Amino acid sequence: MTRVYPPLGPAAGLALASALFGLLAASASADQDLGARIAQDGNERGATACIQCHGEQGQGQSQPPFPRLAGLPEQYLVEQMEAYREGLRPNATMAQIAQNLDADEIEAISRYYAEMEPAGGPHDVPTDLVDKGREIALDGLSERNIQSCASCHGEEGRERNPSLPPLAGHPPQYLMAQLQAYAHGARETSLAGLMQGIVSELEEEEMAALAAYYASLPASDE
Repeated sequence: MTRVYPPLGPAAGLALASALFGLLAASASADQDLGARIAQDGNERGATACIQCHGEQGQGQSQPPFPRLAGLPEQYLVEQMEAYREGLRPNATMAQIAQNLDADEIEAISRYYAEMEPAGGPHDVPTDLVDKGREIALDGLSERNIQSCASCHGEEGRERNPSLPPLAGHPPQYLMAQLQAYAHGARETSLAGLMQGIVSELEEEEMAALAAYYASLPASDE
């Protein structure tokens, strides 16, 4: 026999909805707490605290160069941590840290930083490089079929696309290193093929100019 339950009344439906909302809110809060805890203290399996290199506000640092994390897209951060763990993005320090984090911890840390206000930059870089980099970033190099960076990353390097990192406010040495890694095929993440096709056509001085331009911009537009 199939048992038929009476429909919920308005009060019962409201109570159920409130309970579900409470569970979701509690889950989100616990996830945020986990991300904050690992960012500030690491974990018991050997993952070091993120703030040691990336700063209290996720702003990164210039020397040695570490990227900003605050305000980067959650999906992008998760992909990068998985890439470090799987050797698709070579970095001995980050590979060891990522291998000591489980999937839930990676998601929690990524969400923690994604929900932070963007922080980082502007960095002190040569003005002549900034001017040259701005021209390439905004207009590309049409005579060599090199598209503008702004078409994907936004004119101020702050475009928030789930799969693409904002570029504004990162240290220039970090940005330069990533451009070189793409050019040499050392990064094998999802958009590596697209980036390699563009960056491999750039001269070293053009890479340096782009790195200087985006480093000269603050991460936040406020």
